[in-house]
Amino acid sequence: MTQNQSQIRVIDRAFSILFFMARHKEPIGVTDVARNVNLPKATAYRILDSLITQRMVTEREGLYEMGPATLFLADAYRSQVAFSEIARPFLERLNRETKETVHLFVFEHGEFFYLDKLESPYQVRMHSRVGVKGSLLHLSAGRALLSALPQQEVSRILGDEATPDVFNELEEIRKRGFAIDDEQNEKGLRCVGAVILDSYSRPVGGLSVSAPVYRFSYEMIAKYGETVYQTAQDIGAALLHYERERKIKK
Repeated sequence: MTQNQSQIRVIDRAFSILFFMARHKEPIGVTDVARNVNLPKATAYRILDSLITQRMVTEREGLYEMGPATLFLADAYRSQVAFSEIARPFLERLNRETKETVHLFVFEHGEFFYLDKLESPYQVRMHSRVGVKGSLLHLSAGRALLSALPQQEVSRILGDEATPDVFNELEEIRKRGFAIDDEQNEKGLRCVGAVILDSYSRPVGGLSVSAPVYRFSYEMIAKYGETVYQTAQDIGAALLHYERERKIKK
């Protein structure tokens, strides 16, 4: 067995333990854990010890149960699902209006991911994939999001790439309301992107429209840019309404 295969096997076993503990719902000893997931007791103990380090599991008087980090993961998942569901009607509207590829991004813990994508009905499309990490600096939606962050946080995220030219561009994006990618990220492709803010005016994601340059003239940049900006504002307003409704129900 290669080192990579061994690591994958350990991960599989760790998930088996977590899923068993989630179903069991009560504190349980290592012997019962090992028996129910078909592992040697020593192996189960080592994996549980690693899970404790990551706060995925807690131990008290020899009994194990789910740890606080699992709540963090569950909350992150619920937030992303809610964000995607709330944004979806607005993405569909934007896709109908522009007839071009629309992307929704989520921003969490300094990282930017493709969360949803609506394809253009035209033959030439983008090859992006939902779930893949995107570049904050090289995507129009990413730069739009950076423009909504404090300068100190931008410097922390970008490191050596946080140059004076970058900060000048971010200031222009703030004034304009949307960012422009004129083939900088991918040859032959133009994009416009805007930041999505939550109910506390914090950036939680981004939105973009992308098309081949022969369908996306310079005259269209301002038009699509304003449309993307307004759509991002509409999603932000919908998020605010969702948060208010959730607080009322609580």
